[in-house]
Amino acid sequence: MLPRLLFVVFLLLSIGANGQSLLSVVAGDSNQPIPFVPVSFMDGTTPIFSATTDDRGSYTLSAAVFEQHATITYTAEAEGYEPQTGTVRNGENRQIVLLPEASSLDEFIVTGQLSDRKVDDAVQKARVIDRKTIDAKGAVNLRDVLLSELNIRISQDQVLGSGMSLQGMNGQNVKILIDGVPVIGRVDGEIDLSQINLATIERIEIVEGPSSVSYGSNALAGTINLITKKKQTRSQTAQLNSYYETVGNYNLDAQFSFNLKKSQLQLFGQRNYFDGWINGDPFMEFPKSKVADSGRYQSWKPKMQYQAGVKWIVPIKNITLTPYVDYFYEKIHNKGLPRAPQFNSAFDDYYYTNRLNQGIQINAPLNDKFKLQGVIAYNYYERIKNTYIVNLNTLDRQLTTTAGDQDTTRFTSLMSRLSFVNNEEGKRFRYEFGYDVNHETAFGQRILDKQQAITEAALFTNMEWQFNKLIVKPGLRATYNSSYRSSLTPALNLKYATTKWNYRLGIASGFRSPSIKELYLDFVDINHNITGNLHLKPEQSIHMQGWIGTRRMVNEQPLSVDVNGYYQIVQNKITLAQDETGVQFSYFNLDAFEATGMQAAVEYRPGKHQFRAGFAYIGTKSNLTIDRFAFSPEVTATASVFWKKPGLIFSTFYKYTGRVQIYLQSVEGDPVSSFINDYHLLDASVSRSFLDKRIVATIGGKNLLNVRSVGVSNNDTGAHAGSATSTPVNWGRSVYVKLQFNLKSKK
Repeated sequence: MLPRLLFVVFLLLSIGANGQSLLSVVAGDSNQPIPFVPVSFMDGTTPIFSATTDDRGSYTLSAAVFEQHATITYTAEAEGYEPQTGTVRNGENRQIVLLPEASSLDEFIVTGQLSDRKVDDAVQKARVIDRKTIDAKGAVNLRDVLLSELNIRISQDQVLGSGMSLQGMNGQNVKILIDGVPVIGRVDGEIDLSQINLATIERIEIVEGPSSVSYGSNALAGTINLITKKKQTRSQTAQLNSYYETVGNYNLDAQFSFNLKKSQLQLFGQRNYFDGWINGDPFMEFPKSKVADSGRYQSWKPKMQYQAGVKWIVPIKNITLTPYVDYFYEKIHNKGLPRAPQFNSAFDDYYYTNRLNQGIQINAPLNDKFKLQGVIAYNYYERIKNTYIVNLNTLDRQLTTTAGDQDTTRFTSLMSRLSFVNNEEGKRFRYEFGYDVNHETAFGQRILDKQQAITEAALFTNMEWQFNKLIVKPGLRATYNSSYRSSLTPALNLKYATTKWNYRLGIASGFRSPSIKELYLDFVDINHNITGNLHLKPEQSIHMQGWIGTRRMVNEQPLSVDVNGYYQIVQNKITLAQDETGVQFSYFNLDAFEATGMQAAVEYRPGKHQFRAGFAYIGTKSNLTIDRFAFSPEVTATASVFWKKPGLIFSTFYKYTGRVQIYLQSVEGDPVSSFINDYHLLDASVSRSFLDKRIVATIGGKNLLNVRSVGVSNNDTGAHAGSATSTPVNWGRSVYVKLQFNLKSKK
């Protein structure tokens, strides 16, 4: 009797099993069920329907579904996890294991590496700013995202734009790349960070310390590489972002991708508009006509930007070719004050920037041991300045005839870089060797003889030896510069790793030849009087730094601590200072410039929360500083908290920038010390996604402590003392709203 009963029960269970299929979704890192996961079902490429798992991470497919579809393809997607696709038949049960996204477990970098490496595995220490952080900061351009980063300081010129310093060295010593291609268009030695928009950027990689072996000139202080979004896994995607900020920022951008057989076409376009700001403007103001009086002047100039581009990712057997082209346009309007005595006219300046980037990226894995990677690129940069006299009664305007009021300067760059890499995993010895050629030409009335060119060509190699826990990475670059003698740039980096500790040590040489502008440019207008210097010598540096880091589990959650110390000396550092007239500025070589400092950072990631804190102490010294370092502290703190029930993510970003002692040169050539006062910056945001991340809404506040400018005071008294002034930091306190719309299709 009992065997018959067991047979009947088994038969009933079998009938029940054949009548339905059970899908259960679990997390690969914890093997725990993931509730409320969206799952889409398809028959081949034809969508059937979509559903969501229950609070136990399960969903049951009824027998009726399989009456029309013998095999069903499913795709499960959950926030923070990689999508998983598989098939199921009638009566089969499936456990779907979702692995955490790479960004939530390990960050990968490519800058200065033989191949993609985890940040912890890289010999040279690097930091990564991912897309989630960019969005949480409400960052529109590179200036916005770097404003609260440790060991980076942002400067502002209301005409030339935003500059930066890294490890105490100015922006002319920082190499800025987009997918490994140098950004051209340095004005006064700096790339305007506010012109580098982030709509298409996937992550930002920052390597502190010289990267001259891999990237040549301008990399003495470090390298910032912006990595654009790669090939999308979906057949068709579309993203639309709208952004409004109460100070008068109105931004809109769109991105599209289409699969064309095996290739993929990516398009993007954006429009950014800023209506200007001056202290005293209302908290919220929409564009309107204003009276043409003394209130027309604005310390933060009105600005309009347009950008559009296309990228085509084409796989040909083992080779992937990616041709691309993008165009950027900017207009800045500098409104002048009414002129005495009638106050019915004013001088207005317009600054136009045109930037065209085009090229082709090459990625060719030859086999599982070797690969070729490179890029050929052409870049065009044009800056136009027009000065008008404006009739404030009729608003008619005409170009002025004063010498220097009208100007056009153009720069072109043709570069080619190719490297052969042995990236075989598991081998004790790996290597890379390649060439790097850059030919830059400048045209314009302010350029000596109206045209000048510099060619720099180099051969470079990097090697890695693995000795158990020790990695030794030497590198060497041989550079030919058409304006200066050839140079050899060596580097040696070491890494020793145990289960819980990482030790890094690096010593590297750097080389930077004077740029075309530093040699040949005369930049004279109402705000600037800068001349080039044909007698400049190239900069050469020695940089030493060490890192100690540890990774621990605290309450089964990851905790990381990193401490760094560095020292760098630069011979013949090129700087800008007044000449003997006290009116004109020119570039000259310092006998020696030194930078030293330390920084410490701690990060804790409990679940989907994230907390970071950092401290830096930065010192600089030159022959102008009477043989003493000028030190300044920094403190940063970041928090990201996920509130599960309403699905809200709260983020805050704080930075304290300590008082900076600077030294200027007086008319007599004596050092004069001054201070840029300290200040605090605080931003915050809250975001939430809707409709399976098809809509993402973010509301945030910037500069909540309302820091607009900081005082610059002279530390000396007497005949050569200067009066107190101020330097701009930010516009006033503001609130922004950002809406993101995402559409994805597999068809």
